[in-house]
Amino acid sequence: MSADIFVYLDTVQFSKNGVQNRNQIKTAQGAQWLTIAVRHELGQSIRDTQLAAANSTVKHWKTLQANYARTPGFQRWKEELHLLLHQNYLTLDEVAIASTEWMIEKLGFTNRRVKASEIPETHGRASDLVASICKALEGDYYLTGTGALAYLQLEDFERIDCEVQVQRWRSFSYDQIHSKTGFVPDLSTLDLLLNHPDEAAEMIAAAGSWEVLKDK
Repeated sequence: MSADIFVYLDTVQFSKNGVQNRNQIKTAQGAQWLTIAVRHELGQSIRDTQLAAANSTVKHWKTLQANYARTPGFQRWKEELHLLLHQNYLTLDEVAIASTEWMIEKLGFTNRRVKASEIPETHGRASDLVASICKALEGDYYLTGTGALAYLQLEDFERIDCEVQVQRWRSFSYDQIHSKTGFVPDLSTLDLLLNHPDEAAEMIAAAGSWEVLKDK
């Protein structure tokens, strides 16, 4: 939401048991993983990671329908969700980007999105790779979450005169379907979007702020 350009890092290595091919939704019993089975070999990139079956997302449509049918967002967008999840995706980057783009559209984002694989003159890995992407896109600021601080090297960005800003996120709760189980945190943005289609973007924007990363 804050970036002028958002980059899909499709060239990095697929990470098993992460959130690249799965996320959580809420059911009457609590959180449940939606996982897309993939075929992968050690070291292969996200864009080279093939789905185990072309119709892997069809079962997820049925799960969403069973658990979110009464939410206002599902009622509004069920035809679009049905179409989104009935495509014959072949690789992980295809379904990951398609589903993210759908949510971005519903949240009203208007920034530019590009794939790392479409950006020339990138190099290296980890911090060096991200800095090379910022340089290629002529970025003045790089916006990052706190998870990247484990590998990010500030000098990589100082060399290209690019300021690093870190998001400070304040978790929040909201009314969810299946209220008897109480509020379940850390779910997919889809849960917020389907429960609060008109307020989701404002809730997200209010929960994040940015501060400049300084030398340790």
